[in-house]
Amino acid sequence: MGITNYELQITDWKTIVALAAIVLIAGIIFSVLSSPLDSYQEVVIKEGQGVTNIAEILQENGIINNKLIFIIYTLITGNEKRLQAGRYLFPPRATVPVIVYSMSQGFAESDDLIITIPEGFNVLDIDRRLVSVGLIKEGEFAQKYYQNEGQFFPDTYRIENQNGPFDKTQDYPEQSRTDGNVKIKNSQEIIKEIGEKMAANFIDKAGNISKEDLIVASILEKEAKTESDMRLIAGIIKKRLELGMLLQIDATVAYGACLRDYRQSAIDNEPFKYCDVSQVPIGAEIKIDGPYNTYTRTGLPPGPIASPGVTTIKAALNPIQSDYLYYLSTRDGGQIIFSKTAVEHVANRRKYLGL
Repeated sequence: MGITNYELQITDWKTIVALAAIVLIAGIIFSVLSSPLDSYQEVVIKEGQGVTNIAEILQENGIINNKLIFIIYTLITGNEKRLQAGRYLFPPRATVPVIVYSMSQGFAESDDLIITIPEGFNVLDIDRRLVSVGLIKEGEFAQKYYQNEGQFFPDTYRIENQNGPFDKTQDYPEQSRTDGNVKIKNSQEIIKEIGEKMAANFIDKAGNISKEDLIVASILEKEAKTESDMRLIAGIIKKRLELGMLLQIDATVAYGACLRDYRQSAIDNEPFKYCDVSQVPIGAEIKIDGPYNTYTRTGLPPGPIASPGVTTIKAALNPIQSDYLYYLSTRDGGQIIFSKTAVEHVANRRKYLGL
């Protein structure tokens, strides 16, 4: 006996009804699990908040439609104890599964501050960089670390802040304080953290370098741009030291002037004033005797004048021996001109510097 047309019609209708039911149920589930957000929404989840509190916060902020659905889904998927604290930024129409997955994996927005200390920065430069991003008050880093010049490795550093974003619009307090459940770091804690990280990085990268080589490396950081020039200048510095000649390096004079002014302002209890070594009047300063004046004193200055990087440290440790005894930088700083004799050097000064 064959299947009648009537039976085929009933079968077709049953199929259509079943498909419609599936579509309807899927639509309901999607509606329940989807987010009402029509724009990005940020929310902060604190340590110790359970799934019920989190669900309430999400619903209050318009991130989910129904807190009960969120709780049930979290329990069914076994994520109730995996939701992590942090600052989350959810996109428009984020679904409950996406939200739960993001929070269980800890995909929170980072509140850490990334700061870069370039090669050639001295302690006063580092101080200014920290001030510019609103982390400390002027002079605080310099006051603590000026005696450790050259021992802060130039690199990119992350300043951790697990309790909320840094508020760069406010001055950091003299002492730690707690605003609700958020602990605000004071500037001394920040200075200690970044100082220790840079010092540890220096020990890791150049811990075995001698003080003399470190001083030379810091000078090279200011005197040349290419590794080959750095190595040639390192060889010239070594030769002049052996001959007992004055080094006559402008960069050491400039640094000495800034350090002198900083120390004097500290003694006089005057407000810290940043000193840019590139703006120091060298012509006047070379006539003022001081420990960093390599025009009046033989030998190396008493300490580094900047934070050297890997290239300059390698150059200081691997000087090139040559017949050169003098060098100068063209006015645009684009070229180093080397000379073997004083007569040749004087001629180059006239030619390239107009002196």
